[in-house]
Amino acid sequence: MPTTVDQLDLSPLPPASRREIREFYQFLLERRKRKIKPGQSSAARHRFTDLCGQLSWKGDAVAAQRVIRDEW
Repeated sequence: MPTTVDQLDLSPLPPASRREIREFYQFLLERRKRKIKPGQSSAARHRFTDLCGQLSWKGDAVAAQRVIRDEW
C-alpha cells in the first residue's frame, strides 16, 4: 500500500519488475517534460486561424453536400 501520495511500496515485487517500473516512470516524466511547455495548452498547438477566410467559393453548400452524399 502507498504510504504517501508520492511513494509506492514496490518491495513485494522481484528486482527486475521494480527496475522496470522505475524506468517506465522516468520515461513518463521525460516525455511529459518534452511534450508540455510552460503556458502552452494542447489547443494552442493546433491553430488553423491562418486558414480562415481563404476559401472563396460561390455555390450552394447543401447541393454540393447532397451530390457528394449521393455518390455513395
